[in-house]
Amino acid sequence: MTGPPTAEPSPVLVRHEQRTAVVELARPPANMIDETLALRLRSCLEELDASSDTDAIVLTGAGEVFCGGADAAAVRSSGRAEEFAEAITGLFAFFPASTTPLLAAVNGDALAGGFGLVCSCDIVIVADGARLGTNEAKLGGWPALAMLPALRRVPEKAAIRNVLTGEPFTTPEALALGIVDEVVASADLLARTRQWADAVTVSGRAVATGRPQFYRARQQTYSQALAEARGALARAFSPSQP
Repeated sequence: MTGPPTAEPSPVLVRHEQRTAVVELARPPANMIDETLALRLRSCLEELDASSDTDAIVLTGAGEVFCGGADAAAVRSSGRAEEFAEAITGLFAFFPASTTPLLAAVNGDALAGGFGLVCSCDIVIVADGARLGTNEAKLGGWPALAMLPALRRVPEKAAIRNVLTGEPFTTPEALALGIVDEVVASADLLARTRQWADAVTVSGRAVATGRPQFYRARQQTYSQALAEARGALARAFSPSQP
């Protein structure tokens, strides 16, 4: 006799530490991204971004790996390649539009799409010894998605070397290139990331409009960015503002 069906464990776990939300990828052993994880992660991030109780979001991984990228075997066997592509690109579209600062606490290797998640965050703190970068070239593929956020964070010469060779960056290399903001011992990772979360939320809710403007400005002409800045300044200095 079989018992009642049990629900699948969530591939994304959320816990709150005061006004910082810690979002953990929980699909061991490598926290690889399938359609379910992509949809669940986007849903969690959007819900936290909309919450007035959340000032910062920290993204990390369970176990010894941050994220190994897309679970190609699972996606192929599911027969839902189009749905997966829509889910994961929708997830990555969230990051520049978020009104809440996003920090990555990189507890281990962040490869392929996992590296893309890291590069989509504002502040990156990494445990010493982790490897970061695309690795699709070594598997006979091309990082069509992961390279897009990487181009925002990795110097162009280093980025093309990584995508062509599939050789990840070591933590000293990533720090020297400005890909990560700080390298710490594994035991100190979350505590140090929470300190960074406190630092980047010092402006309060002003970041809710300022952060999306920052990322839009990268895609605008200078004239377009100035026009948006003019509107932001007018609102900031209006008599109705404190």
